[in-house]
Amino acid sequence: MAILGYLQHCTPHGKYSVVGAGSNAQAVWTGIARALEPELELQSHEEVVAALASRAPLELALDCAAVPDTEGIDAINALIEELPNDVSLLIACRSRAAFQVGRLVAQGTASLCDAERLAFDGPGIRHLAETLEVPHSHADVLRLLEVTDGWPHVVSSALRKAAEDNCGLSQAFENWRLRHGHLFNEFVADALKHVSEKDSDLVFKLMSGSYLDDRQQLQALEEQGLFVVHTPDGYRPLRALSRSRIYDRYGRRVQAVTPMQVRLFGWFRAEVDRRPIEWIRRRDRQLFKYLALHPGGSVSRAELGQVFWPDAEKHLVAQSLRTACSNIRKALAQIVGFDRVDCYFRAGDELALDLENVIVDVNGFVAHVNDGDEQYERGEARAAHAHYRSAGRLYRGNLLIGDAHEPWVATLSTILEHRHVMVLERLSQISAELDYQPTAEADLPIASGS
Repeated sequence: MAILGYLQHCTPHGKYSVVGAGSNAQAVWTGIARALEPELELQSHEEVVAALASRAPLELALDCAAVPDTEGIDAINALIEELPNDVSLLIACRSRAAFQVGRLVAQGTASLCDAERLAFDGPGIRHLAETLEVPHSHADVLRLLEVTDGWPHVVSSALRKAAEDNCGLSQAFENWRLRHGHLFNEFVADALKHVSEKDSDLVFKLMSGSYLDDRQQLQALEEQGLFVVHTPDGYRPLRALSRSRIYDRYGRRVQAVTPMQVRLFGWFRAEVDRRPIEWIRRRDRQLFKYLALHPGGSVSRAELGQVFWPDAEKHLVAQSLRTACSNIRKALAQIVGFDRVDCYFRAGDELALDLENVIVDVNGFVAHVNDGDEQYERGEARAAHAHYRSAGRLYRGNLLIGDAHEPWVATLSTILEHRHVMVLERLSQISAELDYQPTAEADLPIASGS
């Protein structure tokens, strides 16, 4: 799905070919030929390379629904080694071992988009829940992340089913298990049709709640994409694979952290468990605001020095930053304790907020507007409307009203105001086109004056 979306929306030179289970070299070449031209015939590796070279620039996607046979793998590996200039190859395959991905990545000739990179994180789950209007708390987000490991197949299915059945995020996973668990089991069983009987038996044991303490067995399953992930603690099965809680034995469970809510629209406010943070100095508060304004929540010490102490000597800037960081930590510790400060704020070469636990309204607004814009440009009006409405709910006034005179606020404030106006215009336009009627006053975005 990711590859199809990329080819459709992100590249003008994409071609897509499905490589079936057990495909030999000729089947691979034939699939590539059909992707390039319906009537094209390619009978050899040399003909494939020449055909690709003549159509450059080109991005060719090979969707290996299951692993090809040895001859088919050799054909794809040969293509990797002799890929023409301006031709890129995207390979989707459950098994990274089949194509010696580790070697290609180490050589710098390939990039790996693995389970960890594809997985949902906490902000991603929250974003989708907001879009689908599934009621949720921060604890619900963390719980779903824990039981699913962020597995996209499970997270997206559980959230969409929750929206369909009008239940909250806290019940989403069990509701999906109850309603669609049999379909998930069919999905797993289908994936095991083309693996060895030994590996298939191991996966079924994991599904039944058995515990495997053989690292090599788990590693072999992970390399084949058979529902095992690699973590800092080693290899373990994806938790959603089984209803049992036996997988807690594969690693420690981390105690949930109460989120910090940061409001940058309107008057600034940062609070944990509804307790506002009491800042020691105005400068400490400004540094925190500046961090929160950055999408990644991370800023270098050099940049902070240029913004807040542009004419000061370096050693004085360094001392000022150390004092500010110490004061920020003290202010947070008054609410969460010194042992929990690092869950929200860290000071190394860069000063950073942990956006898993710090929820910033501006980030949510921008994410929803960006998604809405993409859907709108694709002509997907209903999906765009959902994102724009979520964005409208987050915009509660102009950016940092109390700091509007600051240069680092003014420019971004103007940009966000313009985007908010656009959101209101498109909501009105889409509502008229689809004959949407607001169900309550709370459904309407709140406009603010300049």
